[in-house]
Amino acid sequence: MLLDSDPIWLPELENAPTLNQQNRKKLLVLLSLVTEIVARESGEADYPLNHPNMEVEHIWANHYEDHLDEFSSENEFASVRNRVGDLLVLTKSFNSSYGDDPYEDKVVQYFSQNILAQSLCETKYSNAPGFTKFRDASGLPFKSYEKFTSAAVDERSELYRRILLWNWS
Repeated sequence: MLLDSDPIWLPELENAPTLNQQNRKKLLVLLSLVTEIVARESGEADYPLNHPNMEVEHIWANHYEDHLDEFSSENEFASVRNRVGDLLVLTKSFNSSYGDDPYEDKVVQYFSQNILAQSLCETKYSNAPGFTKFRDASGLPFKSYEKFTSAAVDERSELYRRILLWNWS
């Protein structure tokens, strides 16, 4: 399969794409594609790149001090924060309003955004028959998160990879 042999994104999570100044636009396209695959298969197609002012945004706010229980250095925190699993495509106005908030405060607000952001919210799993049907039929490991930890970032990175593999299989 394409992603299994592609040296840019091997199954090992440490090789998953990470955000940097040079690849922000590429990650915007990648995350938009992942979002659209899920939306299309759930009967909620709404391609993010068709909307103005979409940006790659971090799920975690840039507050190392909120993650001292998981990281021994600010560099380690930044490295995990820039992994693809900690990223979403969101409107600039949403991020301006909620981007600096802790995950636990903004996860409820994600329900007003695209389906990939909504999949972080528990509500999506009880009020979206198209989405839950797709999740069950595909076997993809979607789940909501009450708290978004470094393990959650790794799980989301793997989820994004598996969505792409599923789409191309």
